Amino acid sequence: MSEYYFAVFCPNEDGGYTVWFPDVPEAMTQGNDLREAMEMAADVLGLSLEEYARARRDAPRASTLEEVQAKALATMQELDITPQGAVAYPLIAAPNCDTTPVKLGISLARNVLAEVDRKAKRNGMTRSGFLAAAALAYPA
Repeated sequence: MSEYYFAVFCPNEDGGYTVWFPDVPEAMTQGNDLREAMEMAADVLGLSLEEYARARRDAPRASTLEEVQAKALATMQELDITPQGAVAYPLIAAPNCDTTPVKLGISLARNVLAEVDRKAKRNGMTRSGFLAAAALAYPA
């Protein structure tokens, strides 16, 4: 089941939106319009939470709407931000970042397995680590 985090969409004076997640301080972005801001918000949340998973840190607890509104107001006051319109608080789905190892059996041609092992060794990695890194590096 996915976790959801409230994002703060703050309209900018020159148009567009600044977006941040009070529960995930590393996750901040902006967009020229609402559609772009929504896409960027989902991306930055995913990237930030993947970094938590890679570092084997627990993802932050998602706050309630009231808690997020209070945190957003405090941040805006602290940074002397005056929104140029209504601030929105949409829920953004967090990606699944479960890093629990799963044992599996796969079949590879001997020459492919030898190449995997050679490249893993050259990069100071285990076979599993190399295959995982290769899968994550491959574009979707």
